[in-house]
Amino acid sequence: MPSRSRATAALVALVLVAASAAGCASRSGAAATSDPSASTTPTAACPVVEGQEMPDDCVPYDGEASMALNDAYRQRFEPSDDGRAEVEPQRLAAQEALTSLVGGPLSVDAVQDALEVAGFDRDLPWVAPAGDPAAPSSIGVIISVGGLCLVGTLDAEHAEVETDGMIADGGCVPAQ
Repeated sequence: MPSRSRATAALVALVLVAASAAGCASRSGAAATSDPSASTTPTAACPVVEGQEMPDDCVPYDGEASMALNDAYRQRFEPSDDGRAEVEPQRLAAQEALTSLVGGPLSVDAVQDALEVAGFDRDLPWVAPAGDPAAPSSIGVIISVGGLCLVGTLDAEHAEVETDGMIADGGCVPAQ
């Protein structure tokens, strides 16, 4: 039986040596990370600030440049045929209201009055003149109805209202 006890002792010694070596390996790995030639893995995006040095753990991020390149928030969704059919009565009412103003003087107040008579809440439509506000060359109209947008234009010779989808960032009026 003495050989069995020696074998057990040898096995225990071997396990202890392996455990000690594993412990040493993790310590030497920790020492390697403090090596000045080691590279740091970035963990966060940091805004670029002119005149300031970027920390080692940051990925440079220029939010203004990214937003300038991103037009997706201005894209409109394509409305479904069912959605178009649902808002068609409102589109026709807006079309008739704007058509009644063709040939007359162009004014934001006249457009708002005509749309109100057509059944739209006076505060609901976005109405804006193009060109000189005192003598606009045309007037743009955007009305949110039923999750879609009625987008119209009135000028001295014609009026047009179309059904369009919401903008990707929500709403009907694009950000300026």
